[in-house]
Amino acid sequence: MVKVYNEDKKDLSRLSKEGLAIEAKVSPISVLVSSIKPALSTIIGIVGGMAAGSIVLWLTGFDPGYVYYTIFAQAWGTSFGVGKMSITMMPLLIIGVGLLFCFKAGTWNIGAQGQMILGALFANVAGYAFGPLPAPILIPIVLIASIVGGLLWILPAAVMKAKWGINEVVTTMLFNFLGIFLLMYLVKSPLRYPKEYHPITQPIYPSAQLPMLPGVPIHSGLIIGLALAIFTYIFFTKTTLGFQFRIIGSNLKAARYAGLRIPWLIFYSLIISGAICGLAGGVQLSGTMRFLDPDWVPWYGFQAVPLVFLARLNAIALIPFSFFFASLLIGGDLMHRIVGLPVFFVDVIFGLMLILFAASESIKYVRLKKRGAK
Repeated sequence: MVKVYNEDKKDLSRLSKEGLAIEAKVSPISVLVSSIKPALSTIIGIVGGMAAGSIVLWLTGFDPGYVYYTIFAQAWGTSFGVGKMSITMMPLLIIGVGLLFCFKAGTWNIGAQGQMILGALFANVAGYAFGPLPAPILIPIVLIASIVGGLLWILPAAVMKAKWGINEVVTTMLFNFLGIFLLMYLVKSPLRYPKEYHPITQPIYPSAQLPMLPGVPIHSGLIIGLALAIFTYIFFTKTTLGFQFRIIGSNLKAARYAGLRIPWLIFYSLIISGAICGLAGGVQLSGTMRFLDPDWVPWYGFQAVPLVFLARLNAIALIPFSFFFASLLIGGDLMHRIVGLPVFFVDVIFGLMLILFAASESIKYVRLKKRGAK
């Protein structure tokens, strides 16, 4: 027994030495490459998109270096730019989190724009209907009302998808236009504030406004967005429902084989997504707008789509990417006044980033398929 034990100890010692030798041969560069590899498509999309944008600028007679410098200098180097960028980051982050729920589950929500509008409408009505209430009570009511508005607006599309399999891309997109026209009608007629010449809704009470963070020109909606992103990350990594969402999104056949209630999971993913997008409207209204006008058409719902994919459907990664996208949007708007370049150039950059990201992912998929065939 002693002899066998000593031999086993020698074998373990030899194996551990070989393992250490193998670890020693692994260079820090290979470790770095392996850690960067999953994010390679995102890096290609961002760097390639900005490089392709530089070519477009050069061909149209603009200095790419000066344009990009002006964008980021205006967004980060001025107090006005920082404040506007932070305000823009909040709806991007919250809508990005909302879209994450349906994208993870393999469904699509292209109606975040309409859900944000309805969320803001519900928040607006609650903000002046319950106005005499104190802020600790009224602010939660306003935010819950916005969640209800977004949830109700996506509910028909969610039912049609879960019950009859009707394409949610079409239904959610159509509800965007319904939301825009409904906003125009309500602001110009039933909800119009009579004391103003220009049609607007009645402003919310001061007690319904989100408080400002101490020492910075940013309201507390930023805390809501950050907390929501962290909660969503925990939800998808630590909870059973989050795991089920990921299964139906990655392998529907495996989900059926496992006996998951796929129609209900699809329904849940869509209504949660719509509710969070409605919350973005409530935060925007309560934090910065105070009232609605008929010309308000928030494009955050579409701008958040490339944001979510470039973040690789990671809730924590949405935080820096929302900051980056907001910097481009606000910096691009301020750059337009200085350089004279149309502000829509930023949308061109977003489009180029998404195209290159998709191309990189497609190449990766083809390579994996070829390896599997071998």
